[in-house]
Amino acid sequence: MTSTAMARKAENKPKFKPKMENYKTSLGYEGLALKNTDENLSIEELKRKYAR
Repeated sequence: MTSTAMARKAENKPKFKPKMENYKTSLGYEGLALKNTDENLSIEELKRKYAR
C-alpha cells in the first residue's frame, strides 16, 4: 500500500463515542457524579467545559 492509501483508511475509521448512561455508570465506579446542571450536556460538551 502507498502512504496515501493508508492515510485515507485512517480518515474513514469511526471514533468511539460512549453512551451517556455508560459514562454515568463509569463515574459512579470512580466515586464521582455529574452535577445537576451538567446532566443534560453531551459528553463532547462536558469535555469542552472541563478541559484543562
